[in-house]
Amino acid sequence: MGTASAAELDVSPVRLELDSGTRGVVMNVRNKGTETTRFQASVYSWVQDEEGRMSLAPTQDLFFFPSLLTLEPGESRPIRVGSSSAPQETERSFRIVVEELPPLQPTTQATGLNVLTRVSIPVFVAPKKKTIQGQIEEAVLRESKFHVRVKNPGTVNFFIRNLRVRGLDEKGKRLVEQEEPGWYVLAGDSQVYAMDVAGKTCRKVRTVEVEMETDQGVLRQTSPVTTPSPCAR
Repeated sequence: MGTASAAELDVSPVRLELDSGTRGVVMNVRNKGTETTRFQASVYSWVQDEEGRMSLAPTQDLFFFPSLLTLEPGESRPIRVGSSSAPQETERSFRIVVEELPPLQPTTQATGLNVLTRVSIPVFVAPKKKTIQGQIEEAVLRESKFHVRVKNPGTVNFFIRNLRVRGLDEKGKRLVEQEEPGWYVLAGDSQVYAMDVAGKTCRKVRTVEVEMETDQGVLRQTSPVTTPSPCAR
């Protein structure tokens, strides 16, 4: 059986923030492997859809240096990141991608596979005024699924650490609980979740209870089931 190998890369911090009074920040890249390795850094603008799928596009709105690094085992180098444009009304989001480059002189391995390491780090450029605001816009039972929509009408991102949805019967007894890991909700965006509820249980649910743990605190919402025929036949 063949083997797979990849460089051991440590990047810190794992999130960069550029405030209006900050000219630049530093991200440290460390080679934790046992071989000299080349790495390349690149920057992209970052948007995403309601399901959290990211769309990245090359950009020149951030500057960074250096873009190419050759690191000995255990060696660490800084990458300096900054923005030269004035703050906008809402926070801007980017991703810096650090990826391993193939060796200049590849070693020949009969049964080996070289997997190139790739790390993506979020970068946020602060707006003119920071407004942190998250809300559970919708929490319903429809077509045998819990449907939850989380909206961010604020000017900066927040991160959903965990989302729990519970179905309660007419006496408030918990019948079912679904849990999903969260993700970033960028400024002005929404995230949607859909979680299956088994048919027999679904028909007994009268209340949907949502608990959302974020990096800014916990939000809760309780909604009665009002959808006509909420459970699929």
